[in-house]
Amino acid sequence: MLAGAGYGILAVVLVLMLPQVTCFSNQTVCDNGSEVAPYAANGTFRRNLGLLAASLPGSTSAAPAGFANATEGASPDQVYATALCRGDLNASSCRACVAAAFADAVQGCPGNRGVAVYEDACSLRFSGQRFTDFLREDQWKVSEILWEPEQDTATVEVPAEWFSAAVTKILAAVIDRAAAGNSTATKKYFATGEEDFDPRIYGLAQCSPMTTPPQCRGCLGLLLGIVAAQYLGARPQWVRVVSDWCSLMYSARPFYEGRAMLQVLAPPASAAPKAGAGKKRSEPGILAGVACSVVVVLILSVFVFVRRRRRANKPAEKDHLSKKITRAQCMIFDLPALQEATENFSENNKLGEGGFGTVYRGILSDGQEIAVKKLLGRTGHGLHQLHNEVRVLAELQHKNLVRLQGFCSHPEETLLVCEYIKNGSLDNFLFDDSREISLNWEQRYNIILGIAKGILYLHEDSKMRIIHRDLKANNILLDEDMDPKIADFGLARLLGEDHSQTKTTKVVGTFGYMAPEYVIDGSVSTKIDIFSFGVLVLEIVTRRNNSSSEDHDAVNLLSDVWNCWTKGTVSQMVDQHQSLDGYFLRQALRCIHIGLLCVQPDPDDRPRISSVVFMLTRGNMELPPPAQPAFYFGRESNLPSPSCGQRSYAYGRPNIGGISVNEVTLTEPYPR
Repeated sequence: MLAGAGYGILAVVLVLMLPQVTCFSNQTVCDNGSEVAPYAANGTFRRNLGLLAASLPGSTSAAPAGFANATEGASPDQVYATALCRGDLNASSCRACVAAAFADAVQGCPGNRGVAVYEDACSLRFSGQRFTDFLREDQWKVSEILWEPEQDTATVEVPAEWFSAAVTKILAAVIDRAAAGNSTATKKYFATGEEDFDPRIYGLAQCSPMTTPPQCRGCLGLLLGIVAAQYLGARPQWVRVVSDWCSLMYSARPFYEGRAMLQVLAPPASAAPKAGAGKKRSEPGILAGVACSVVVVLILSVFVFVRRRRRANKPAEKDHLSKKITRAQCMIFDLPALQEATENFSENNKLGEGGFGTVYRGILSDGQEIAVKKLLGRTGHGLHQLHNEVRVLAELQHKNLVRLQGFCSHPEETLLVCEYIKNGSLDNFLFDDSREISLNWEQRYNIILGIAKGILYLHEDSKMRIIHRDLKANNILLDEDMDPKIADFGLARLLGEDHSQTKTTKVVGTFGYMAPEYVIDGSVSTKIDIFSFGVLVLEIVTRRNNSSSEDHDAVNLLSDVWNCWTKGTVSQMVDQHQSLDGYFLRQALRCIHIGLLCVQPDPDDRPRISSVVFMLTRGNMELPPPAQPAFYFGRESNLPSPSCGQRSYAYGRPNIGGISVNEVTLTEPYPR
């Protein structure tokens, strides 16, 4: 009995002597949850899924690369699936992990025809769509890879710059090793590494064997950029970023089996800031700091009289606001330089105006073109506007967002300086018939997709969750390549990480683009931007302004589109200046379908922007039927519908069935 107790104590001691292994929680993504009808519990799709759940764990664990790609059944209930085990797993652990992933998929996304599961040691994806087509050379776009992040809340107590350099170094090393492949025959893209840092850093990189070496490197490079840009500044003890095609991890504790494949030396400690290093800042940095301080003093001077007349809590609020401005990364412009650049804000240089200011084109002394926005209001409101745009824009870096270059605050002027966008705003191309150049369909589709990707960055990919609140054609600028850039963040509302919805006592925006819940009770969520985007999509396809009063016979654009949709003549809403047929017409009609989904009255019925991007880039993905849009005003029975012709136009393959909407059958079906 004592001997048995002794062995038990010895076992506990041996376990405690083993290195602690970091475990990651599993992530289950219902990637098609709201777009297609769920499968029946006793239906063919569920039966095919069950067959894959029985066979795929074994075939994955038996493969040299720990990977399997399988298909079961026939259309429309065919199931495609892939599974990949972490490269260090043995066969039994691999088989158990894939089996658990199937169970988690069914439990986490019941009835869903498309699920991705990222377990601690394996990944699984199944779908009713052939998602592996994304790897084709004509489909592959690294920037469109969907990824899922996870990070530790605990932090590493070392200088942030040094830690970032160390993590970047080991991740770059394992990426190089993994992308090179361990075997030409098995195409096992997998590598682990250990870095001699304090604390030690462990890294792992892996790609699906279905990828080519350049695709693997591109996928891992994207994840490395995400890790470096969004997570390392906070120094989390571990970060994992996964996708269908690759995964990248680091941790301050071991999380893989066996010895590391690579041993990496830590970067020199000189990468960390030393005591007194602040005194060695460059002269431009010192000047910028002094300039920002001077600007803040001027701002405070201007508003001192106003603050004295307000209640005691108001000065503290303004002081806090001004301090935020000084912390923004900015370039300070002086007023004379901007006056010279814009020829003293000449009417000839005026680009446009809105409810919050006027924008002028300018040319700096070095020849650089800029856009200068003079904010309305020289009181606290102007300061709030300045702070809001500087705070938001200084943090944002995306090709579909206008880049802020700096600001100028003067006792009599408050100005923002942004990059100059050559072709001006989208509304000029859509609604100005006098323009000689019009947008062809490829450009319009690229604009729709670019706006969606810009919103995706604001809602889900930036450090802050940002709601624009004033998306409209006038706030979409087009560069020289006709790529869209979202502008004017004066109304942007920032939501905290733990909040998905809030309310405002002051509703601001543009009628025709504002969601009903925002207009009625001031509810603010990402779905109000989705509504505005839906209106924009319909305007771009139809080349009609939703808030225009020129067509007195039309109620509004949403009503006319819905009338045509229910009558089966929605192709008549496509801009008649465009001679579209075949693929382009189907694409335009699909955009109308997506636009209608985005303007549903209930915000919960509108898709997330990530789903919208997926709908736009996956032409074979099924879309749910839309309901009657918000702000729908039916016509009197004796009034004709000027926008909808009486002819019906069938498009797509002739054997495709109709789409039923509110018991009205459309005669314009298209492949989904």
